[in-house]
Amino acid sequence: MKNLTIYINRIYIMISGNLKHSSLSYLLLAALIMSCNESDFLEEVPLDFYSPENSYVSQEQFNAAIIGLHKDYRDNFWGSANVNQSPQMMFSGTDMIMNDKDMGENPPDYVSVLLPTSNRVKYVWVEAYGIIYNANVIIARADAENSQLSEAQSNLVKGEAMFFRALGYNMLANLYGGVPIVLEETSSPKRDYVRATRTQVYEQCALDLEFAATNLPDISSVEDHRVSKETANHLLSQVYISLERWTDAIDAATKVIDHSATDLMTSRFGTRMNDTNFGGDVYWDLFRQGNQNRSAGNTEALWVLQFEHQVTGGGDLLLERMSVPRLWRTDIEDTDGESRSLIAGGEPNTNYYGRGSGFLRPTSYFYNELWDNDGGTDIRNSEFNIVRDFKVNNPDSPSHGLYAVANNLIPLNTYTDSARNFFPVVAKLSTPGLHPSDLWTADQKVAGALTSDARRTYRDHYSIRLAETYLLRAEAHLGNNNLGLAADDINEVRRRSNAPEVSDGEVNIDYILDERLRELNYEEFRLLTLTRLGKLVQRTKAYNPIFVGNSMQDHHNLYPIPFSEIEANTEAVLTQNIGYFE
Repeated sequence: MKNLTIYINRIYIMISGNLKHSSLSYLLLAALIMSCNESDFLEEVPLDFYSPENSYVSQEQFNAAIIGLHKDYRDNFWGSANVNQSPQMMFSGTDMIMNDKDMGENPPDYVSVLLPTSNRVKYVWVEAYGIIYNANVIIARADAENSQLSEAQSNLVKGEAMFFRALGYNMLANLYGGVPIVLEETSSPKRDYVRATRTQVYEQCALDLEFAATNLPDISSVEDHRVSKETANHLLSQVYISLERWTDAIDAATKVIDHSATDLMTSRFGTRMNDTNFGGDVYWDLFRQGNQNRSAGNTEALWVLQFEHQVTGGGDLLLERMSVPRLWRTDIEDTDGESRSLIAGGEPNTNYYGRGSGFLRPTSYFYNELWDNDGGTDIRNSEFNIVRDFKVNNPDSPSHGLYAVANNLIPLNTYTDSARNFFPVVAKLSTPGLHPSDLWTADQKVAGALTSDARRTYRDHYSIRLAETYLLRAEAHLGNNNLGLAADDINEVRRRSNAPEVSDGEVNIDYILDERLRELNYEEFRLLTLTRLGKLVQRTKAYNPIFVGNSMQDHHNLYPIPFSEIEANTEAVLTQNIGYFE
């Protein structure tokens, strides 16, 4: 009250000085005193800059904040090609990727890469908690006194924010195990965090997703880029699996699968459905420009991240740069014994899958053993979807028009030849024949020549697709000891791909992980799938032994807690995962 009295006295002096002690000054002062609520009076609301107090008021402001969560997830987890950032770090060091370019011919062992002080270790922690922090602010402000949201609008806003909070915590629990749970808006420094158990983190994810699934709109009424009840139920199914709540996981996935507006795409569709040059099946169609969104007729899409070329804030999907080989730098050993370029001029070319940099080369297991039982009919391994040979496009070569592999023209004499320059292309990573026109070179002596800026994947990107929901439900049926129903769900996915059906007796968790690798390569965060199931070490040692697996140890099934977080947490002990130094 003393502060309030001083504040009023100052106002009195100001008013009386300006009005020369007129009676009006006393009237104003009396009105001020009689109408004053001390707590409201002392609440500081900035008027000349943005703050939580004035930025989270109207429905439009809350919607902008939610869009910010979408952008943060897209850009921070799918917008980089850095080896220590997502998505590259989410693919490498697994059964899917043999190595990355920074490992070189003599890669360091896994122990020296996965240190508590490594940038790679810290990345997911920082970015996931960034999303959680922003989600907490939105959730708190949605019910604040100055919020203009109705109850229904508040529940909608909180539902979408809780989806993202659960998304962040689920990633953290999958990768690190138990982590600190923070559910309130953080407004001052805090140095006494303690770790919850992994189960407690998953339980919090379940609570958030249950709220989201109740309050988010139906998938039929949301924009392509927004999350829905079905998106929430998909992620909820995965979280229930982590909690071994098998029946709940089955029920959550079933709500998505049985929805009248969701279905697997089973026949050719979309912008290039008549293309038989680069493509020739429905799986190829799923990844062509303009085909990802529900508004384009894709009933399989559950949540699609939007990327736009030459649009401010349009984002960068760099899968082509990361994972397509440098075909434009590949030399052939010609029929006359001379070395010449596979592509004349040595420039990137849209007809050769753009400007790949070959950062990530898939494992031999991915290219070979994974398809051993596909009967030669699985379209995911067709010539359109994993392109294993390329024509020589060099008029100066006597081999012009011949195929490099079939005619034994690729020497593969060095590590770089096979690890960066020449390996089979996963077609979903690129937009062959249809790179944006502004990226074509002025000189088209070689048709399709591109500038060095042509290195992105020029389409939208699935964050969640219905095929994965079937595989999650199969995982839940397996946990529930119902192999027949698990096989049924796997076969829904395999039938679409014209692959032989799996029998009940073949179903186990490794078979499901294989099927995820066939179906969801470069879509799922493979690292998180394997750490979620405790299978990272076993499968990487088995299927990626040379460059990563041979140095892995059991404790690598979880990443270490970043040392910088432990060091900064001075008022409590933030324990380290077993096997790593404190």
